[in-house]
Amino acid sequence: CISRPIERLSWGIPLPFDQKFVTYVWFDALLNYISAVADQDKWPADYHVIGKDILVPPHAVYWPIILKACNIELPKHLLVHGFWNISGKKMSKSAGTVVNPLDLVQKFGTDSFRYFVMREMRVGQDSDFSQDQFFIRYTSELANDLGNLVSRFLNMTSRYADQIIPASTVKEEAEVELIQNWQKLENEVFRQFEDFQIQEGLDQIFEFIRSLNRYIETRAPWKLAKSEETADKYRLQTCLASIAEGLRLCALLLNPVMPKISSEITKSIGAPDNQNWIQDAHWGSSLEGSNVGEKMILFPRLEL
Repeated sequence: CISRPIERLSWGIPLPFDQKFVTYVWFDALLNYISAVADQDKWPADYHVIGKDILVPPHAVYWPIILKACNIELPKHLLVHGFWNISGKKMSKSAGTVVNPLDLVQKFGTDSFRYFVMREMRVGQDSDFSQDQFFIRYTSELANDLGNLVSRFLNMTSRYADQIIPASTVKEEAEVELIQNWQKLENEVFRQFEDFQIQEGLDQIFEFIRSLNRYIETRAPWKLAKSEETADKYRLQTCLASIAEGLRLCALLLNPVMPKISSEITKSIGAPDNQNWIQDAHWGSSLEGSNVGEKMILFPRLEL
C-alpha cells in the first residue's frame, strides 16, 4: 500500500502534496535500501535480493518508479528466490514442521549447511527441506567424496613423498583424461555461478571431485610405491601432483559456497591463499615443493 486517508491511519507520513493522505510501508520502507548505504559509490547495487512474494508490485513496480522519479539509477538486477517447504507445504509452527537452521549449523558446521541449501535449491523456485536429504548430502558428497579425497591425498603424500608435493613429469592417458575433465567444466561452472545456477555448478564440481577419486583408483599409488621401476616412480610423483592440483582448483571454485572448508583445503596442500577466482582456475599451477599438512578430517562422521 502506498497511501491511506489520514482519518484511517493517523501515524503515517503526511504527503506534502495532499495533507488528507499519509504514506507508509511500500514507500518509506523501500527508501531504506538506498538511505542505509553509507558509501554511495556502491550504488547502484549489482543485485537486489528479494523473496518472490514481494516481487510485484513493491519491488518490480513501486521501487523502480520511485528511483526513476528521483533520477537515481536502478539496481542492475533483481535476484528473486523461492521458499523452503516441508513435503511441498509451507513450514508451520503449529504443525511442528519448522526447521531451525542453527541446530544444523551447530552440529554440522556453517559450510555444510551453506552447501546443502545452495546444492538443493534452484534460484527462483521453491524447494523441499529434508533433514534426511541433508544427511545424505553430508555423508555421500561432503564426507565421502570430498573429505575422503583430501584425507587420502594428505596420507599418501606423507607416506610416499615426505609431505612434499613432487613434480608432475608424466602425461599419460589417465592424466590427459583428468585434465580434459577439468577443462570441460571450468568455463561452464563460471557461467553457471554468474547466472546464479549454483546448484548446477556445484553438481559439476562434485562430478570432477569424483573423477579425482577415480583417477586415484586408476593410478593405484599404493602399487606404484612398491614398484622398483623408474617409470612407476615418476607416475607416483605425477599422481600426487595431479591430485594436489585438482584439489587446489576444487577448493578455489567452492570458495563462494564453502569459504572455511575451501581455506582449510588450500592451506593443507600448501597452495597460496590469495588466489583469484577466475585467473587462477586453470590447470597447470604447479605446487611442486609445497609442504602439505597433517592428515585431517574435514567432515566428521555424525548421526542426525
